[in-house]
Amino acid sequence: MDRFIPPFALSTLIGFLCLSANTLGSPHIALTAEETAYILNKGPIRMCVDPNWMPYERIDNEAQHVGMAADYLRLFSKRAGLELTLHPTSSWQETLDAAERRDCDIISMARDTQQRRRFMNFTSPYVTYPYVIATTNDKFFIEDIRQHPNRTFAVVKGYAASQYLKDIMPNVKLLPVDDIYEGLEKLRERKAFGYVDSILSIGYAISKESYVDIKISGKLDFSSKPSVAVRKDEPLLLSIIQKAMDSVSEKERQEIYNRWFSIRFEQGFDYKAFIQVLAVITVLLGGLLFWNRKLSIAHKIARDTLFQLHKTQKALKEKNAQLEHIASTDLLTGLCNRLKVDNSLEQEFERQQRFGQIFSIILLDIDHFKRVNDFHGHQIGDQVLIEFSALLGEHVRSVDTLGRWGGEEFMIVCPGTDEEGITGLASKLKAAIENHSFSTVGQQTASFGATTIRASDDIQQLILRADKAMYRAKNEGRNRVIFYKDEAIV
Repeated sequence: MDRFIPPFALSTLIGFLCLSANTLGSPHIALTAEETAYILNKGPIRMCVDPNWMPYERIDNEAQHVGMAADYLRLFSKRAGLELTLHPTSSWQETLDAAERRDCDIISMARDTQQRRRFMNFTSPYVTYPYVIATTNDKFFIEDIRQHPNRTFAVVKGYAASQYLKDIMPNVKLLPVDDIYEGLEKLRERKAFGYVDSILSIGYAISKESYVDIKISGKLDFSSKPSVAVRKDEPLLLSIIQKAMDSVSEKERQEIYNRWFSIRFEQGFDYKAFIQVLAVITVLLGGLLFWNRKLSIAHKIARDTLFQLHKTQKALKEKNAQLEHIASTDLLTGLCNRLKVDNSLEQEFERQQRFGQIFSIILLDIDHFKRVNDFHGHQIGDQVLIEFSALLGEHVRSVDTLGRWGGEEFMIVCPGTDEEGITGLASKLKAAIENHSFSTVGQQTASFGATTIRASDDIQQLILRADKAMYRAKNEGRNRVIFYKDEAIV
């Protein structure tokens, strides 16, 4: 007697086999039976995006989703067997409004905020980007945006950076704009003192539109880590996308980053306009062949055009170099910033995991630095930090990464260095500091915590040991080196 198979079970089985065939060749995504049934019954997933925020994403002239986020979402949907359909919007604020109305199931790239959690849940972040301040070329360098409370800053409507600015400057004057290009035009029209956005998106726009009159003038202590936002009543969809996201390798992430990072630096010329200029010059040369004077004028026009193009290219290269420097440099001391030190730690950790290469770190803090600020003022305190940084830089190797960890804390990442080497370097630095007479304030000391990577470590455990060792040095009287080894601090 034939066994009876219920129609629902049969359709689920067929759908599961199709889903498996679609993802064949991709890394395995372990979906539960409930998640598989959800995909089969859900149909297309409606997706909202930021319509004009390159190189992260935009909706192009063919109504297609392009950019870094688009590459990620295509990868996520392929791994999970999801069908995505674009729900077009004309601005970021319109995207947020559509998500709140549940006109779309997901937002491709959105920062997790308390306000948005009313109607969306969030995966883990899949990219990170620092925020900077763009101004016109005639503005001075902005060391701290809080020093300009009466200035007007343009920000895209709905961006999380708006709330950050309101938190640190409650009376800040914000000029809401629909997208980055409107924000940069407000700068050029002198309707805003600065425009706040991601360093990559500003760099991309400057290159694409040849904004030679705009520069990066400062960096915010604010980095956004956007996730995929999923409507709150779809927990299975959130789980599926998170699993697909977790399956993406570091190599694939780097390939996506490199693809769009290179575009930011290469799209400097308007080649269409350039070709049109050359075409006009060619017609003039053919039609005025027998008139030498007019031929000479045409040649001069061509030379001037090429000269201006080369001049623009040089200016863009200089601005791109400035963007790279700002993205990895502490603005006060000139050392590596926290982001650059984090990247160095990740690189050394990967070498240790793959090749067993040892490395060590030092975390140090200037002793009683609050007294310097309280007694002499923050301007003198900043001078001490600058002089202290230069002193450290004289004693580290070229292969070491020296950076400002935060406030008066510094970190040194030392490749190929064991316990003996790292304690020796820390002791040498301690002696150099206590024997140095700092301008205005005289003698200063520092407390050092050092440790070496272990096979069982992750980066957080390594930093935690160095931090514990440094605070042990402070608790034992300061101006000393403590090495954290095994479970005991020695």
